[in-house]
Amino acid sequence: MRSSIGNAASDPVFTQAVGAGGASAPAGTATDPTFTQSAPLPAGTDRSGTVDTTSKTLAAANSSRRSLNIQNISANTLGVNEFGAAAAIGSPGTYTLAAGATLNVRTRNAVTVIASAASSAYTATEA
Repeated sequence: MRSSIGNAASDPVFTQAVGAGGASAPAGTATDPTFTQSAPLPAGTDRSGTVDTTSKTLAAANSSRRSLNIQNISANTLGVNEFGAAAAIGSPGTYTLAAGATLNVRTRNAVTVIASAASSAYTATEA
């Protein structure tokens, strides 16, 4: 018998050999409960950069995107719009990120970004 650990279809699946009655077998036996990763995690794409007070595209629409993680690494406020429209701080549809804040975007739309001041840096990884 094998048990699986994983939450979503895109999560890697780990399997463990399990003995009769659901108990794990002792180490070194034929059903030693060693874990194996059946699907490696995908490599992310770096979307990091800087932005000024004009909205720009952080990531284009991507039908195979599973996530896009963004962190504001500047001292200024950033605005992130995940609906494909221009980002505008304080406007509906735009998330406001204070210095150090993070956002996990789970959309396949284009994502735009804007800052409250020039040369504001962010780190972003798309997977």
